Amino acid sequence: MKTHLIITLLCLGSILASCKKEESTPAEIKPVQLTEKQKQVINSSNSFGFDFFRKVQEVSGSGKNLMVSPLSVSMAFGMVRNGAAGSTLEAITSTLGMGGMTDEEINASYKYILETFSALDPKVKLSIANSIWYRNNFSVEPDFISTNQEYFNAEVNAMNFADLESVNIINKWVSDNTNQLIPSIISDIPDAMVMYLINAVYFKGQWKYSFDKANTAPRPFHLADGSTIESPGMIQHASLNYFKGSGFEAVELPYNQGNYNMVVLLPSADKSVTDVIDLLSQENWNTWSRQMESTDIQIQLPKFKYRYDEKKMIPILADMGMSVAFNPDLADFTRINSGGGLVISDVRHKTFIETNEEGTEAAAVTSIGFETTSVGPNEPYNLSIDRPFVYFIHEKSTGSILFIGTIMNPLSEE
Repeated sequence: MKTHLIITLLCLGSILASCKKEESTPAEIKPVQLTEKQKQVINSSNSFGFDFFRKVQEVSGSGKNLMVSPLSVSMAFGMVRNGAAGSTLEAITSTLGMGGMTDEEINASYKYILETFSALDPKVKLSIANSIWYRNNFSVEPDFISTNQEYFNAEVNAMNFADLESVNIINKWVSDNTNQLIPSIISDIPDAMVMYLINAVYFKGQWKYSFDKANTAPRPFHLADGSTIESPGMIQHASLNYFKGSGFEAVELPYNQGNYNMVVLLPSADKSVTDVIDLLSQENWNTWSRQMESTDIQIQLPKFKYRYDEKKMIPILADMGMSVAFNPDLADFTRINSGGGLVISDVRHKTFIETNEEGTEAAAVTSIGFETTSVGPNEPYNLSIDRPFVYFIHEKSTGSILFIGTIMNPLSEE
């Protein structure tokens, strides 16, 4: 009988917010001091995220709303790599862009992110929680457990998976650590399952500059096929960071004191979302960030709400360089179980986002499964986000990206 090990990462971001012209206030962003290694981990996570998102868009097609969480996937494999060895460890580390760094440097950098991000803004609630649940007759290497406890603050529980109450206990942990926004992650525990590793991230704040619900009204949104729909459009008038690049415009919408922001990338009329995605890289993002300037803007942004389920994670990640981890003849996860014979057999990534006048609520779930082998100064610039666009949510001081997505149709909920 085959034995399966599921490692599930759940990342939830939620932001709540309210829009008339609001005066610009002095920046109150709390700077985060990073070591060179910590910068490398964040930049690598972003680079991995851009590449991952580009692959997702390629395999999923450009006609639907997409969203992924680079931080979620990067952190999931950051934890998984603590159980990998040999060429499998090298492949995961290289794909994450962290080659040349030691286990200690990588783990310590993730630990710093976990501990620091939650304290950046007193008006933002950000919590990151990790847990490991394993079958009480399955042998787990002590170093794998202790490393995830020390660096990821993982709660560890050995359980009788044959007891039906185990499902309720795990789901209650998920619900409690996402403020009940995601009530469950599993419906049952198959006989061959031996471990769940779960990460939950919860984020709640409000827009720095509010949207007024009274100004929300049906407004034209031009789809990629040339047709036009009427979609609820919100209006905000404020001094916002703005940059006009080659083939796109970028505007930054801050939450609370400004550490966390949504960046909208609107393609030029003769460009597409794919054209903008092709430009995404850590180097370009750094350049665009430096060139953004405070601009008096009246922005029109559609409300949107949708779910996304990426079902081709293994081909995507294999193409990015992790193929050895999915090869039953080559995979080496002996730092999870010294007996070996484990291979990643299933990877899933699901997301949810809703943006309205109050703000944004977003969630992402990543599961990794193992089995054994046999503008002008006086007038506001009017920026209408009235056609398909790219967006992401990031922490400004470090540049760390939490979510990346596209809106092809703001009325579509998938």
